[in-house]
Amino acid sequence: MSRRALSALAAAVLLLGLSACSSDDAESDETSESASASAPKVAVPAGVTLTKPGSTLRLGQPASVVYKAGPGRVSVVTVTVTKIAVGSMQKDFANFALGADQMRSTPYYVTATVRNAGPGQLGRAAVPLYGHDSTNTFFPAVTLVGELDPCAGGPLAATFGPKATQRTCLVYLVHKGATLESVELRPYDGFDPVRWTVPESVKPPPTKAPPSKRPASKPPASKSPPTKS
Repeated sequence: MSRRALSALAAAVLLLGLSACSSDDAESDETSESASASAPKVAVPAGVTLTKPGSTLRLGQPASVVYKAGPGRVSVVTVTVTKIAVGSMQKDFANFALGADQMRSTPYYVTATVRNAGPGQLGRAAVPLYGHDSTNTFFPAVTLVGELDPCAGGPLAATFGPKATQRTCLVYLVHKGATLESVELRPYDGFDPVRWTVPESVKPPPTKAPPSKRPASKPPASKSPPTKS
């Protein structure tokens, strides 16, 4: 295959959507399946204080939680959401092969820093941050096949042991008509998430319906002067 053809193929990257879940559904599932869920057992490193579940934070405030990335993969992480920005589907995703529904959504870019406080190894684990929109639905970041220049990021590095730190950017697609309300840290099933509230200045203005066009009013018909016989 020629170099030109390879470049064209590379531009036709895909965007893989992941499932979403309403908070009400999630709460009922967690109640039935993990009613007695508790934090996975791990030694919290000295000097680290775990953040109270259910806390609401501002951008730039860190949260430390126990993260269960899989069987035998448990560690304490400190996550800080530092920036939330709104992107453009038309400009930023011009080289991505997307469906019509995806093109009508609003992309949000969430920049975060993750530090593994220890003691576990978290290589290639997903960053446990979820979007929560105005329809009371939470959902994970999308998985990109290819690089998105305004928001380069993804899972943690292949080797991400104690004291490792990584800055990343995650992409969340919000359906047309909805807005991103918060970013939630959900490190294991049954955890009451820690939230970073999206500032009002970040949210795009609501879409206004075009003004209805009214037919132009006609001037009153003039009366002809009476004719004299």
